[in-house]
Amino acid sequence: MSTSARLRLCAVLAALTLPLAAGAQARPETHTVRPGDTLWDLARQYLGDPFLWPEIYRLNTNVVEDPHWIYPNEVLRLSGGGDVAAVPATDTPVPAGAEPVAVEAQPQAGIPVEEPAEAAAEDPAAAGLAEPQVADITEEPVSDNRDDVDLTPLVGDRRRLGQVGPSLELALERNYRPIRRSEFYSSGFLSEEQQLPFGRVLGTTTPLQIEEVSARTTATLHARIGIVPPVGGTYQVGDTLMVGLVRQTIEGYGQVVVPTGLVRVVDVSRPENVAEVIATYAPVRDHQVVLPAERFVDPGNVRPVPISDGVQANMLAHRDRQPLTGPQDVVFLNRGKKDGVAIGDLFELRQRARGRVDMATVTDDPMGTIQVVHVGERTATARVVSVVHPDIPPGTEARQIAKLPS
Repeated sequence: MSTSARLRLCAVLAALTLPLAAGAQARPETHTVRPGDTLWDLARQYLGDPFLWPEIYRLNTNVVEDPHWIYPNEVLRLSGGGDVAAVPATDTPVPAGAEPVAVEAQPQAGIPVEEPAEAAAEDPAAAGLAEPQVADITEEPVSDNRDDVDLTPLVGDRRRLGQVGPSLELALERNYRPIRRSEFYSSGFLSEEQQLPFGRVLGTTTPLQIEEVSARTTATLHARIGIVPPVGGTYQVGDTLMVGLVRQTIEGYGQVVVPTGLVRVVDVSRPENVAEVIATYAPVRDHQVVLPAERFVDPGNVRPVPISDGVQANMLAHRDRQPLTGPQDVVFLNRGKKDGVAIGDLFELRQRARGRVDMATVTDDPMGTIQVVHVGERTATARVVSVVHPDIPPGTEARQIAKLPS
């Protein structure tokens, strides 16, 4: 190859590699969040693929508490470093005067996006329903002072925090809310064989004329729906109502009621009232039932205290009748207020020691931990906090191991 030909080849190769080098240098180390930014858009801008947004979140867990919300003026890292933590050690404070910037929610079964907290602040039952918001988390600084209670038998060694993912152990280490409003309102309950005053959803209104109620529709957040009060009952403007489904019946304990959302009554001038959707936990559709929402009493920022002589109960059933149990699943217990069970109580699910023919003997071992999020007179609803053995059948023993301070 002649000298002139080699020079031309080098010039062509340099021209081809120049854009790549320029593109590699164009990505900055950090990005300051501006109003309207989302992790989805930042991943498209800097990484070339919006589906890579979890990578930016992973690099900024010390800044972003919840990937559904980022705030103006937050400085996000765009490339990794030795000081990037896999799990944030402290809560991220909300910048003064900052408005949350929504991130496009990724689909998650049974976990719809809820309304902003300020939209429901007028009603004590609906206030603070927007749990995906960082602004809904207490802003008090984390104190280094610990109660003189050894929680090691309950939650394990705190020194292992850096080696585990989200768990009860991590929750107890942080300044957190033991029970959230969304858990209270979305988990469901058993009717305990009572005749509940169910109303009925007619459908969405388009616009606010009841004559135009549509059938077989799904109401979105802030949509208006037509509802019918129960026979002999009435609603008032401002009432907060639960919308839900009535599922299977558990013998001796009544029907399973599964909430799909909350609505607030806005018009009662006609027999068919109008209500606005203020929170959604699952699709809100026509022919679902309506029931006055219970009042949620926030237990405050407290930690469970271990106890040794707790209530003995049994797990009645899984709410969603799945064969295996996982974190955040909902289960029902056969003990309630009359037995001393309260919101926030922790129960340990244990299998009984027993021998089996031609099979290994089953020992008395823990199978998982659950926390009570709703209490009736004879039953309680609990969410799974941790799982050791996922095959947890109905009838499994539940032992109360901790209570929230009263």
